[in-house]
Amino acid sequence: MRATILLLGILVGLAGCNAGTPYPNLSPIAGARVSANPNPRGTEAFCQQYGRQTAGNSYENRIDRDEDSIGADLLYRRQARDDGAAAYRRCLAGRVN
Repeated sequence: MRATILLLGILVGLAGCNAGTPYPNLSPIAGARVSANPNPRGTEAFCQQYGRQTAGNSYENRIDRDEDSIGADLLYRRQARDDGAAAYRRCLAGRVN
C-alpha cells in the first residue's frame, strides 16, 4: 500500500513537470518552452510566449552544440531573437494560425 502511494506521488509530481517544460539543453532564450502556450489566444501574453517559443525553436534548429564555435552560437542567438521578434509582430497582427 505504501509503495502504491509513493508511486502515485511520484507520477503526479512528474505530470506537473510537463506543464511548462523548458528546452532540455537550457536554451538561451529566456522563457522559451517546448510545451504548449498556456496563454489565451489573441492576448499580448500569448503573442509574447509565441515569440519566445519561435525564438527557442529557431535557436534549437540552428545550433550544433558539439561543433559550433562561440561566434556561431552568438550569431544563432541573434538570428533566433530576430525570428522571435518577427513572430511576435505577426501574432499581434493576427497572422497566427
